Amino acid sequence: MATLMQKDALIERVASVQALISRKTPYSEQRTDDQKRMTELRGFLYDHNPEEIDFWEIADECNALYQKYAAMPKIERDAS
Repeated sequence: MATLMQKDALIERVASVQALISRKTPYSEQRTDDQKRMTELRGFLYDHNPEEIDFWEIADECNALYQKYAAMPKIERDAS
């Protein structure tokens, strides 16, 4: 069970991890499994009431993915 503020924090965290993954992986027409999972989590958070959300389970999953990508070098993208 999460509070409304925890739900909001999770939505922000998911967006942050999505951005990190995007900066650290090469562009592709296909989403990676981790990108798909973050999209699923975002949808779940928007679709459910705070009482239906396990804050710590989602926070731990986001933190694990953050750790996975944080140490990777940033991908340089062509500006053209």
